[in-house]
Amino acid sequence: MKGLLLTNYYLIHRSFLMYTALAIVISAVIFYFADPSFYRVIAMLIILLMAMPALEVIKLESKTGYDKYVLTLPISRKNVVQSHYVFYFLIVVIGTILSYGVFSMYSLISKSAVENIVNIVSFGTFIVLFAGALAYPLLYVFGAEKSDGIVLGGGMGGLFVAIALQGVVGYIVEILAASSLPIASSLHVPILYTLFGVGMYIASYFIALSIYQKREF
Repeated sequence: MKGLLLTNYYLIHRSFLMYTALAIVISAVIFYFADPSFYRVIAMLIILLMAMPALEVIKLESKTGYDKYVLTLPISRKNVVQSHYVFYFLIVVIGTILSYGVFSMYSLISKSAVENIVNIVSFGTFIVLFAGALAYPLLYVFGAEKSDGIVLGGGMGGLFVAIALQGVVGYIVEILAASSLPIASSLHVPILYTLFGVGMYIASYFIALSIYQKREF
């Protein structure tokens, strides 16, 4: 697994660093010109831009023929799918941490505290996790040639689902607020979005594994 993860990183490390720098620059520009209503967009863009190269791994594997070569190695198809999902998840975690860092830095520089940073970033994390959950099974079905459209569709799908879930999350938050659970009320929303995102991502893994194991090269 470690070798597969390192291979994934080396395939996209240049574009990963470039997209990371781009995410920081774009977020700085939006912070300068936009108002607080765009904060969720900033959080989503930072994480999404960092995660996009991870979704390009399958495309690059196809171009180089590595996707066929890796099947000749003493590893299972399950290991290959796991490496894609774990690698993407790790990139999302790094993007989430960077997003927190960017918002914290902005609060220090502007001397204007950003409220509910945890809620803002968790919303973006959910969208990007859902984008990956939607993209990987489709990439295994339709192939790397359709990757650009699939990645774009995954991001848009994540945004729409996140918006649609707001009502459900709000309803559950009301129930939690009335309960005696020892969890701070300010953490209810980010915890719920994180649980929904991780749950969908895990379900996507099993769907993608089933598709990949039946796939013919």
